[in-house]
Amino acid sequence: MKKEEELSLIKRIRDGEESLFNRFVIEYSPRVLSVVRGVLCNREDAEEIAQDVFVKAYFSLKGFRGDCSFSTWLYRIAYNMAISKVRQKRGNFIQIDNLSIPDERISTAEKVDEQENMEKQLCMVLEEISPSDRFMIMSFYIHQRSVAEIAEITGMSESNVKVRLHRTKKRMGTILKGKMEVSYG
Repeated sequence: MKKEEELSLIKRIRDGEESLFNRFVIEYSPRVLSVVRGVLCNREDAEEIAQDVFVKAYFSLKGFRGDCSFSTWLYRIAYNMAISKVRQKRGNFIQIDNLSIPDERISTAEKVDEQENMEKQLCMVLEEISPSDRFMIMSFYIHQRSVAEIAEITGMSESNVKVRLHRTKKRMGTILKGKMEVSYG
């Protein structure tokens, strides 16, 4: 949706056509869910927070100034709400659903075992990094968001996002290496 169309819809919603907000829900639900899942990694929690994001956005619409696109504003709400949820639930186990790493060289049974092992290791590593770093890693590598988009959502500069991605990737490698040494040591 173009910014002009977003602004027109917002004006109409503010003027009393509240049912038009459903167009935003339909348009942005998949991406809001993606932002939230990038932080939470838990499908049920992410779906609940994604719904709450639209409720909060609806009631906060009068505060939307138009400095950025509505979608960026909405993604920022989603990111902040997901981070808040993580802070509330700190210490709970994080799951990664539907991780798939294809390798045609091994049998199906070996693939399943290897994938389950990789998912467990990835979950353990993701548990040890901050929610904001987890969001950036998931957004960049899994959801293929650009550095610029991640910067807009998080409110960080692009250079800061690049540095955090690099440092987090290195840290994850170190954590994984340590876990492998403990497992096979």
